[in-house]
Amino acid sequence: MSSFFIEGDEIVDVISREDPDMRHVECGERSNIQGRNVSWYAESPYVVWIDAEKILFMDGNLWRASHAAGIAQGMRDGCSFEPPAGRVHRLDAAAVKSTQDAAKRGDLEGHNMVRPYTKRDIGTYYAQLIDGNHRAAAAMVLGESQIPVYVGENYRSEVRKKDWIKLRRA
Repeated sequence: MSSFFIEGDEIVDVISREDPDMRHVECGERSNIQGRNVSWYAESPYVVWIDAEKILFMDGNLWRASHAAGIAQGMRDGCSFEPPAGRVHRLDAAAVKSTQDAAKRGDLEGHNMVRPYTKRDIGTYYAQLIDGNHRAAAAMVLGESQIPVYVGENYRSEVRKKDWIKLRRA
């Protein structure tokens, strides 16, 4: 993974080297969303796939790398987890231009980014997580290229109807 956001890759790297702490990992057995390597269970239909590189972890999140490593171990063992929740935005030409202009000024850090969006990102989504940072990072450790994210009520209008994940019967 090559995150657009500051510290994204570093967080995943640290977790991948950490010993798993399973003490607070609750293993779910039902699943209605299947990633490449991870099973998820969502009760709400307001879930959309977000490219892992476009996941912005919550600013100021208190990371417990051993806990995230424990979640990754649970995922490896076949446990399912609730998707993280976030503020989801669909990228448009203005967002691309804004980040490219910031890159030219040498001010990508002001956007909390390490690289700008490009034209190919128009129409895709990014998510600022508000819950589930450890679950998202654990899935990234396992090589998930997309993470299902529960979309907060105030951000649902950003998502096109055709992009909602269709939940399987669990």
